[in-house]
Amino acid sequence: MNDSIKIALVAGGLNLGGSTTFLCNLGGELIRRKIPVEVLSFERENPLAEDFRQLNVPVLCQDEKRGIFEDRLRAVLRELSRFQPSVVLATLSATSFEVLRYLPTGVFRVGVGQADHPTTYEMMWHYVPWMDLAAMVSQTMRQKAAAMPEFARVPVAYLRHGVPMPLAADLPVRDWSAPQRILYLGRLTREEKRVHLFPEILSQLCASGMPFHWTIAGEGEERGFLEASLKPVSPNQTVSIIGPVRYADVPALLKQHDICLLTSDHEGFGLSVLEAMGYGLVPVVSDLPAGIPEMVDKTTGILVPVDDVAGYARAIIHLHEHREELAAKSAAARERVKKGFSVEAMTDRWLAAFPPTTAPISDWPKQWSITAPLTASHPIYFSPPVRVLRRMVARMRN
Repeated sequence: MNDSIKIALVAGGLNLGGSTTFLCNLGGELIRRKIPVEVLSFERENPLAEDFRQLNVPVLCQDEKRGIFEDRLRAVLRELSRFQPSVVLATLSATSFEVLRYLPTGVFRVGVGQADHPTTYEMMWHYVPWMDLAAMVSQTMRQKAAAMPEFARVPVAYLRHGVPMPLAADLPVRDWSAPQRILYLGRLTREEKRVHLFPEILSQLCASGMPFHWTIAGEGEERGFLEASLKPVSPNQTVSIIGPVRYADVPALLKQHDICLLTSDHEGFGLSVLEAMGYGLVPVVSDLPAGIPEMVDKTTGILVPVDDVAGYARAIIHLHEHREELAAKSAAARERVKKGFSVEAMTDRWLAAFPPTTAPISDWPKQWSITAPLTASHPIYFSPPVRVLRRMVARMRN
């Protein structure tokens, strides 16, 4: 790898979720290897700020409440001009992909697809002319994109995620005869995560009579709904909704549980499942084409058809009734992650995807002529006269 490599990781936002965790893990490992890196976000929210800080990863956030999109884009470009990266990754949203259009010749530009959903591919199509590489986080996503004519002009790679691996001494000693400890860790949303299914799953678990404790960790618009709806009646069947968890506190949470639950109807990869498996949790997850097959099979967990809502509870009850199988799947899950999904292995894959030598980079501009985003439904909204009005509204609002 060229010693002069410098990497910028650009995100539309740093909300809690797998895409932000990915940036934290990758950025931290690059810093550990003494490779200069910066994370730039178009939004001010950064719930993993302390985690980034502990890994010595610089993070620069724009304030979407105070600056219109064009001004935030200029601010990001100015920081990139100061940092002068040789590689720029844009991830998650069209907002971050807009940066790729304004980089000087010679910067290696990567667009990262994080979700196996039609909107992800459609958004990325617009930016293919400004990509040197389209990186997909699952094999299914790579295959889908490679088969689309819109991606014919750019190489498409499969670059799967990785997670920090705990040392053997840090793993919990589980009592497989004790009541099941179930964990959901993720966004509390109907879209994608389908947490509105939880009351039905809880009802079936309660009807089985099995003792359990179910922890729900995360934040989102459905939190109030879940707090009002998840009311078990038995003291041996309990639910805790604990809200968001700092990334640094996730290991301690994982040590306290036996099963991880994921009811999504689509995912890019399912990073929280990977983290849980690294600590020996057994996944009970939706049988999705993207990401999940690389992690979960009959030896490491239980796959539930997306339309079989009752199947999630049946799987948990089955594991309750077959404890030897639960223990065997736990060991197999950890071994699966250990062999191919560590942060170190992920970082090796990313570095190998970049060019071995840095191409000459044109001078970074001092000024940029910002045009409407390629995905804008109403480009006139981004015209210079309207920008003046939008800036006035932003100042009045603040």
